[in-house]
Amino acid sequence: MTQYDLVGATGCATGVAHTFMAEEALEKAAEKLGYSIKIETHGQTGVEHELLPEEIKNAKGVVIASDVDVDPDRFAGKRVVIVPVAKGIKEPETLIKEALNPDTPIYKPGQPAKKSSIAGNSAENLHVFNEWCFPHVTFCCSRWCANCCLIFLGNLFC
Repeated sequence: MTQYDLVGATGCATGVAHTFMAEEALEKAAEKLGYSIKIETHGQTGVEHELLPEEIKNAKGVVIASDVDVDPDRFAGKRVVIVPVAKGIKEPETLIKEALNPDTPIYKPGQPAKKSSIAGNSAENLHVFNEWCFPHVTFCCSRWCANCCLIFLGNLFC
């Protein structure tokens, strides 16, 4: 069995792209920094590359870049950093260094893990929400209005 310096898990709500983008970013960053890593993905097709208890036991640190539950209690006794999946894509090197940092506390079951210092603040999260939400709402509302107008015109001429 291969022994890894780090293990991790990635996942997003839709499980299509971000899950695997974060996996790739973390793997490339680990290779660049000279570490070995195995990432468990929680995607649309389910869990892939599932971590074995022995792999978790032998790892020095854990990175969880996920927007879905990946059962962090199984990483008890390890240095665990939990961030949204987007941070796993944007700042993988920082996450790896943080997971291996002796100042990162040891995770205990049921205890919230250390949120990365790069996890962002509520203003940043609101900005991300607004960037995603408003274009989608505008698109949906315009389609809804167009449909209402077509129904009205259909009823008017019938």
